[in-house]
Amino acid sequence: MSSETWHEERDRLVQLLKAIESGTISHVDEDGERQLQATSPGNVEILKKRLAELNVRLGAD
Repeated sequence: MSSETWHEERDRLVQLLKAIESGTISHVDEDGERQLQATSPGNVEILKKRLAELNVRLGAD
């Protein structure tokens, strides 16, 4: 499995959050355990925090 760059991770998280907000996605893989968990305010907040970290590192485009 190839590793993802920060840019690729940011793009993936943006798409994932948009899909969650639109209701297209209702479950996410938490902590890479390969088990889908229902989205919750807590796991969505984790995704948003990671996206914010990447935006700081890369600069928001």
